[in-house]
Amino acid sequence: MTDPRPSSTLQLVVGVVVVALALVTGARDLGISLDNWDSYTPVTRGDPVPQFATQLDDGTPFGPAQLEGQVSLLTFWATWCHACGLEMPTVAAIERGYAAEPGFAVYGVNRDSGEIKARRKIVAAYLADRELGFPQIYDDGQLARAFGVEQIPYMVLVDKHGNARHMHLGQVSERTLRAEIDALLAEE
Repeated sequence: MTDPRPSSTLQLVVGVVVVALALVTGARDLGISLDNWDSYTPVTRGDPVPQFATQLDDGTPFGPAQLEGQVSLLTFWATWCHACGLEMPTVAAIERGYAAEPGFAVYGVNRDSGEIKARRKIVAAYLADRELGFPQIYDDGQLARAFGVEQIPYMVLVDKHGNARHMHLGQVSERTLRAEIDALLAEE
């Protein structure tokens, strides 16, 4: 019969090395996380709109500069999202109610996935069925990451200076949105 102690010692040494490596790696990851903590949080009230560069569905370049000088509603949504569908009548009422207001704009940030041509067709049909005409951004995840959006529907109201002023996760009432929009439009 052989002595089991040498292999037990080897197993103990290997176990200690594995645990030490895990601790070192964990400490390094924790340090990186702490250094980048601010970038992991969603945009909060009063924060400047994060930097991004994308385009509207008509090909027009779109970024934070296009939000300045007007009050903007960014609505993050998807055609498959039931709650988004329940919120679309509110977005439609806001779009129609402020259509004549030169200092206000609604932008959809579509979170559907798939090939862009098929996606555009699905979104166009969805919007036509609901008589919605606001510009769309087909987000590849860039805007969702920039704004810290993990769930939809999600709305961000941006003031004339390019600051995120109101955020809403889930459904929000038309009355609440109108009050927020009117207050932002009244600001200098």
